[in-house]
Amino acid sequence: MTASLFEEVASYENLSTAWTQVRRSGLRSQSETTKASIKAYEQGVETRIHQVSQALQDGTFSFGEARAVRIPRPGKDPRPLVVAEIRDRIVQRSILDSLQIQDALWEYVHHPRSFGGLPKRKRVDAMRCACQAMADGATYFIKSDIGDFFTRVLRRDVLERIQLLLPDASLAELLDQATNLEIGNAQEMGALIHLFPDDEEGVAQGCCLSPLFGNVYMHEFDELMNSGEVVTIRYIDDFLILGPDRHSTDTAFGAGRKWLEGHNLGAYQPGDGSGKASAGHVSRGFQFLGCSVTRYIVERSRAARSDFLERVKKKLDEAANGMSKGNAQLPGQYGKSLVRTLALVSRMIHAWTEQYSFCNPTDAFYSVDKNVDRLVDRYLGSFFKRLRKSRTTAEERRRMLGVWLATDGSRDPILPLGDK
Repeated sequence: MTASLFEEVASYENLSTAWTQVRRSGLRSQSETTKASIKAYEQGVETRIHQVSQALQDGTFSFGEARAVRIPRPGKDPRPLVVAEIRDRIVQRSILDSLQIQDALWEYVHHPRSFGGLPKRKRVDAMRCACQAMADGATYFIKSDIGDFFTRVLRRDVLERIQLLLPDASLAELLDQATNLEIGNAQEMGALIHLFPDDEEGVAQGCCLSPLFGNVYMHEFDELMNSGEVVTIRYIDDFLILGPDRHSTDTAFGAGRKWLEGHNLGAYQPGDGSGKASAGHVSRGFQFLGCSVTRYIVERSRAARSDFLERVKKKLDEAANGMSKGNAQLPGQYGKSLVRTLALVSRMIHAWTEQYSFCNPTDAFYSVDKNVDRLVDRYLGSFFKRLRKSRTTAEERRRMLGVWLATDGSRDPILPLGDK
């Protein structure tokens, strides 16, 4: 007998696979709190997953309260993230894994011109599609953003659409609950609580199911915008229209805006002062997904490079300030040490270069390296100046450098010392 969708989601095997994804994502997080939570959950994780599986099968599982987090953005409303408990994230991921392999949902989540939030589809694929469209004769572009996308997707419409496509209704209630978590600290958000989803409208940024809901919601848009002479590439809420001439591109943009307005959404217009939309001949170049693009060059945009260097600077400054506050006196406090800091910065640079390896000019990478050299030199100068001037013990210096002290290790002797 074939298992129902709910049974698949609730199985220990599927939940274990989901945990692997949740763990990997959590350990890559910029939040130290998230990383610590993942590491804590990992202790006895097999038992924990068995308990979640059993609770789902017994009908006793319920999602806990989520935590609302405001991520500051210069000149904009903060980005509203919803952070669920780890066990809830595992269940959400198991649901996503099961939905993404459903034949009836395949066309909704694998549209050839949609790239964000999809398995095995990356930024490079979207950029390659744009370059191909220009090679095929596109001469004019319009680039725009869909405003407040995640907060305006009509969640219940998507739930109904998904349910019609599934082979059984066993997952309906769990999927509803998984995408409508109660926010435990809503009062702390004050007037900004409107940025977070409610029962009818919006899906939570930070939930792995939200990109799926967004892509299902936007499927009709993707079809409409790729039915004529133009190519429209969408990456979640960013979209780029490439057409053979200005008239066809403008016409497609007008049709797209009309569709969006009829579905509780809207797009920025070129020249509206928002800085989120632009238009022109492709020969003059355009900005898309953090890249500067022309017919022959794809490179990391200047703004994106500056943002990356600012993140490197922030990490180095945090490490320098952390070591200046006496952390070196505490056994085991190696997080801000020289070795750990340089290793972290190295990983950041490696990940960044791999993510944008498709860019063809090397000048931008040379420029980044020169700026990183300057930041690292400044950090090292500050670090060793502090090391020379501070009255640190040999043990404290070791911790500052990041060379582990044997006496800082945990010990649990098998035998106690005998009486002498």
